[in-house]
Amino acid sequence: MQPIPEKINKPDNQSFFFKIVEEKHFSAPWHVHPEVEIFLVIEGKGTRYVGDGIDHFAPGDLAIIGSETPHVWSSNKITQDGNDKLSKGICIQFNPSLWGKEFANLPEYTLIKELIFKSKRGIKFSGDTKKMLQEKIESLPSLLGMKRLLKLFEILELMSTSQEYEFLSSHYYSATKIKKEDLDRIELVYQYVLKNYANPMQLEEVSALINLAPQSFCRYFKSRTNKVFSTFLNEVRIGHACSLLIENKMNVAQICYETGFNHLSNFNRQFKKIKKVTPSEFQKKYLEGSRIINE
Repeated sequence: MQPIPEKINKPDNQSFFFKIVEEKHFSAPWHVHPEVEIFLVIEGKGTRYVGDGIDHFAPGDLAIIGSETPHVWSSNKITQDGNDKLSKGICIQFNPSLWGKEFANLPEYTLIKELIFKSKRGIKFSGDTKKMLQEKIESLPSLLGMKRLLKLFEILELMSTSQEYEFLSSHYYSATKIKKEDLDRIELVYQYVLKNYANPMQLEEVSALINLAPQSFCRYFKSRTNKVFSTFLNEVRIGHACSLLIENKMNVAQICYETGFNHLSNFNRQFKKIKKVTPSEFQKKYLEGSRIINE
């Protein structure tokens, strides 16, 4: 889906953009910018879209998103324990050429250069690496000047040497697949699915949005997104199912119907196909991990 270009308004007295984002819901549109972005979720849960990848996020989620890679964090619009500020995160954005061409060609910079290249697919960190990165990122507000810049360098150095990570989009993903003239049509389908994923969805009504016959729409959608429409729809639904499983306020059967699936067996099958575990296994794994972290 074609993202909206975003201009980063970096202060003139700083070499990179830094902001604590505190909103009722993360509400930025599907967007893209030339800067590399590091985003740490402090509060809030929802679904993260990076390139052609769709997944859930929760407090502690930490990712680096490469230059020109489309992305968005979409919060669950539900009340959490009466707290008005449901979503909070720390956002860092910097130009890939921040340190200049000569510095970037130094042998000591090789791993960071590779990290920045690999981040075009989006990278999520885990384990001890995530804990150490979170501490460094949360220390940034108290730092000024060169100390803040050096801390960013420490963060990138740790990311570049870690093995505790996973990619957020497929290896064949290309942000240039969709041409400018297709922007309005694909964005219309994208927004429609995000708003109506929980409802029964007929191919005829979706294809009619962009004035195509169903068969032509299927060819068109796959050629622009590298996915068949049903796969995209299932990924959106499973992404939201993951968020509901993490909330632990509904059972698996309720979540099945809440996210647009008509049969529990199909929901379980699609969930395992996409997440490699069953819904119950996913929930158990997450809750156990959360309990260990909070002890």
